[in-house]
Amino acid sequence: MILQLLDVLIGLTLVYLIFSTAASIGVELLETWLRRRGKLLERGIGEILSQIVGGAGQDDNAAAKAMVRQLYDSPFVYSLYEGKYQVGGSKLPSAIPAARFAGAVIALAAEHEDFRTAANTMLKVAGLKLGDDDAKVRAALAAYFEESMERVTGWYRRHVQLVLLAIGAVLAIALNADTLNIVRTLSQDDALRARIVATAIGVQGEGQATALVCREATADCERRLAQQVGSQLALADTLGLPLGWNGITGLPACAPTIAGQACSDSRAFLTGALFVLTKILGLALTALATTLGAPFWFDLLNRLIQTRNVAAQAREAVDEISSRKRPPAKPVAEPKPEAESQSEPTNAANGDDSSDLDPGPNKPRTTRTPRRRRSSPRPPRTPAA
Repeated sequence: MILQLLDVLIGLTLVYLIFSTAASIGVELLETWLRRRGKLLERGIGEILSQIVGGAGQDDNAAAKAMVRQLYDSPFVYSLYEGKYQVGGSKLPSAIPAARFAGAVIALAAEHEDFRTAANTMLKVAGLKLGDDDAKVRAALAAYFEESMERVTGWYRRHVQLVLLAIGAVLAIALNADTLNIVRTLSQDDALRARIVATAIGVQGEGQATALVCREATADCERRLAQQVGSQLALADTLGLPLGWNGITGLPACAPTIAGQACSDSRAFLTGALFVLTKILGLALTALATTLGAPFWFDLLNRLIQTRNVAAQAREAVDEISSRKRPPAKPVAEPKPEAESQSEPTNAANGDDSSDLDPGPNKPRTTRTPRRRRSSPRPPRTPAA
């Protein structure tokens, strides 16, 4: 029972891993078109400079926007993207190293008063100011930038969660990946469950499939991302699970309460409504599972396979111990031939002691029948005249 439950969980985890990997690759494919990382990074830098120069709650002041433009046009950042700087453009860099940000702020502070004020404000956290030890100043500015970018990282994670949910919902609906139906099928089909467990062990041995990160939106990178999505969907198709809408023709038939009678309209409606609700719930569970990400499901798959191996070894050990403690089977006595069974009472009645003799090598030895004693004593013998 435990091994069966583990096999069902391994099969369901493998399905979630495949869909999560495909959804993660889809996020990277959308990122090559939307360039959301670069836009969120620009927004985060703008909020940092706006709160320092203009004060909290004044994110849209002109001074902060001018500083963001000057920062992106500096030689430290300009080399990270192509073309000219445009607010919210698609060519913005997806990441700026902290050391480059610190160098850009120090260089711009020598020319602009706003950047000097911003640099000294950032350095107050570390108890420094411009003009102190250059290495310490650069390290303090880099640390301030990395801590501030944690907020931007949180923005991007929420964005990725929403995109994963959307892609997972599309995949679940398009392929009819119903979690409840998958669990029901795995619980009932032993051969399918064993085959999927073997596939999961193979996937574990190959390692987690990482999505390709496209630094630039090129046709070659987009093609390779599309191939990765196709390979994951092809793997899901080879599992033999009830995926797709080909086998579904309509709502399930209503079973009447009394045999031979037609199903009532209310019961038919409840049956159809229950089918629709369970279908929506199963698809929603699959879509929500993709938001946890492929690394989560890959780690869970490893743990489940390890637990299954331990449970299988324990079961083999218990079976071996049980077989050793089992008493040996008693030999079954062979029935006597019919001729012998009929002759034994006759010999006993005639007082024949032939059973005491050696039966010979080919005749089985029989049990001696005790003689019956006489009820009256024998008369004394008289001597002969």
